[in-house]
Amino acid sequence: MIDEAVQTAKQSDVVVAVVGEAQGMAHEASSRTDITIPQSQRDLIAALKATGKPLVLVLMNGRPLALVKEDQQADAILETWFAGTEGGNAIADVLFGDYNPSGKLPMSFPRSVGQIPVYYSHLNTGRPYNADKPNKYTSRYFDEAGVAYGALYPFGYGLSYTTFTVSDVKLSAPTMKRDGKVTASVQVTNTGKREGATVVQMYLQDVTASMSRPVKQLKGFEKITLKPGETQTVSFPIDIEALKFWNQQMKYDAEPGKFNVFIGTDSARVKKAEFELL
Repeated sequence: MIDEAVQTAKQSDVVVAVVGEAQGMAHEASSRTDITIPQSQRDLIAALKATGKPLVLVLMNGRPLALVKEDQQADAILETWFAGTEGGNAIADVLFGDYNPSGKLPMSFPRSVGQIPVYYSHLNTGRPYNADKPNKYTSRYFDEAGVAYGALYPFGYGLSYTTFTVSDVKLSAPTMKRDGKVTASVQVTNTGKREGATVVQMYLQDVTASMSRPVKQLKGFEKITLKPGETQTVSFPIDIEALKFWNQQMKYDAEPGKFNVFIGTDSARVKKAEFELL
């Protein structure tokens, strides 16, 4: 089968390979110890890549998969999950450019099974990753040499046929009273050649609290559509409700102190600002 696929690929302008899991591999009581795609498919991808033709992978799966090698081999990966009856038409619309995709991942994709659990809203650690000292012992997934920090595809990640830039975060005030608000704003620009949509995401971090708090939590998002070269200001109002958590007294409350605001197009690629709750 691989030989036949290679011969066909050599006669093609672009190779589209549909890979992933069968539905029976990704439902209740179907856990796997290895979350890479099956070896037979990996062999097929390697053979198709060797033809030198542009390679597009259409991924069908019911869970996050470890796709480090495939990410390096493919020119593009289209995540389709287990699509319904119109899945084929939807995939064709995207592949032929009739529709510009704008979806974002609702979970993180790990680099390997050993990185699980991997999620964007983890608690802070006593040994945080330091890019200036990559070989220093930390508590964040360094079992495999050369593995970069964090998920392969983070929560909120997703590309399109255009590109976007996000400006630095501007705050309406450096401090906030309990009965007040702070507005965080960015300018988003379509830097590509096609009209496209993206989801601008706002995350918050309680820097120091009476209980350990996540490194960031999604607190707001807005989907915008921009023409090539167009810029739009996106603003997120932050009030006391966005800062609350359940404390040791089982009271839903916010504590005075510093808060970090992160805004970007996924949970990892963000711009940061800081304000203080009085």
